[in-house]
Amino acid sequence: MVERDDYAAIRDRIIKLSHTQGLRCDWAETTRRQRFLLLWDAEGRVLARAAVPLYPGETPQLVDSLERGLAHLFGDDWLKD
Repeated sequence: MVERDDYAAIRDRIIKLSHTQGLRCDWAETTRRQRFLLLWDAEGRVLARAAVPLYPGETPQLVDSLERGLAHLFGDDWLKD
């Protein structure tokens, strides 16, 4: 299971799942608290946009939102192995 309060673990899970689905990750922009993610398909369409919190332990509601927001691509409970 991915540690929900560990940014690197969440990022790595997104990258792994994206690669298995043939998607490209672009970390489009960074703020002091979040990194913005775009997920592209092979035809160059953006399939998802998401904000990934850099300090997920401080903002568990953002992790919940991220999990729900990417569920249509990765399935429910994608943060669990």
